[in-house]
Amino acid sequence: MLIFLSMIFFSFNIKSWWVARNFFFFFFFHMYFKIPMFNYFLNVSYLFGMDMFSYLMFMLGIWIISLVYIPSFNFKINYLNYFNLLMFSFIMIFYFCFFSNSFILFYIFYEINLIPVVILIYGWGYQYERFKAGFYLFIYMIFFSLPFFSCLLNLNNFNFMFMYYIDYLNNLNFYFYLFLMMIFLVKMPLFMFHIWLPKAHVEAPISGSMILAGIMLKLGGFGIYHVLILVFKINLQFNYLFISLSLLGMMILSLICFFQSDLKILIAYSSVVHMGLVIIGFLTLNNLGYFGSLILMFGHGLCSSGLFCLSNVCYLRFKSRSMFLNKGLINIYPFLSLWWFLLCSSNMSFPPSLNLFGELFLLMSLMVWLDYFYIIYLFIMILMFLYSLYLYLFTQYGKLFVNINYLVYINLSEYLLLFLHWLPLNLIFLIMELFF
Repeated sequence: MLIFLSMIFFSFNIKSWWVARNFFFFFFFHMYFKIPMFNYFLNVSYLFGMDMFSYLMFMLGIWIISLVYIPSFNFKINYLNYFNLLMFSFIMIFYFCFFSNSFILFYIFYEINLIPVVILIYGWGYQYERFKAGFYLFIYMIFFSLPFFSCLLNLNNFNFMFMYYIDYLNNLNFYFYLFLMMIFLVKMPLFMFHIWLPKAHVEAPISGSMILAGIMLKLGGFGIYHVLILVFKINLQFNYLFISLSLLGMMILSLICFFQSDLKILIAYSSVVHMGLVIIGFLTLNNLGYFGSLILMFGHGLCSSGLFCLSNVCYLRFKSRSMFLNKGLINIYPFLSLWWFLLCSSNMSFPPSLNLFGELFLLMSLMVWLDYFYIIYLFIMILMFLYSLYLYLFTQYGKLFVNINYLVYINLSEYLLLFLHWLPLNLIFLIMELFF
């Protein structure tokens, strides 16, 4: 933490993209070689502690922010210092969120996280609509955060303020349960509260989309995991409401994906579908669902971020994200078409990607929870396969757009970016014991 505090002060003196990027890579590998091989909680201090879940999520955040610097080098150098300040602020906020031992401290930085995201959308966004997207994001989060804060104040009277040393509450009504859960379900997001996510992705720069898809949505899953300890008994009574809503929303949004013409919106709706699986895994309250949700969050963070990078590569060449213009790419960029195939296949849970293992665990957890719900889940998995195939075929085949600039080649750094997304996504299964 002291390292990042010092780097925030020195961020205005860093004059190169590569210095900041290499610092994040160095810090990631430093964290990697110190992975704690345990599943119990470890106190770092009175206010901070960690377990394997929080450690893995923090490592995912460092990895995504390390990769953010590769496609962002075409920003104006005048704004590099402010960009560095935002990235180091993100890391500090993720540290306080994932390693916090106090609900109040977690809540404060969970809400502070909105500030750098909105600045990133407003400052580096593409169109005037970015102001509406930032407003949607801010309103959705703030509207559900105030009831949660009032519940925290009530919990403070019963000494339930520490996340790892608590027992479940017996005397809760449905509204108390709803207020504690909704702040995290909106961020994941849950169906019917997901409108802010496609708007934010479309208007955000590539760095904003990578951070939103890669790590921001995972904060909601991390919060649900800890709140469920508090509301264990009442969740047994009402979790079928959220599970049913998630299944219905996943089916509807999977069908909506077939009618999208914007690459970013289609990938954003795909993120909502995957996060619906994570919600179901946590709410089933069994070990299979817990392991599946953790694996799928990790895999989705890498896969979805890589797909947004691919859409950005096409946007820089065609100056449009429309799927009617981004066609026939296999004719002029055959090697890029290979990366479209690899990441789309990972998105459709093709082995050996992490998405496959996560969805298999979630399927088993749903079968344990209720006998016949898994049939709906299997139908949703077929739809997920079909819209990922639709995304790949529609962009790679067809008639070329006549106004494309053929002289804009793919940079080696862009291939490196896609490789660094795909490699951990498909090789972490070799060390799957980390998730158990």
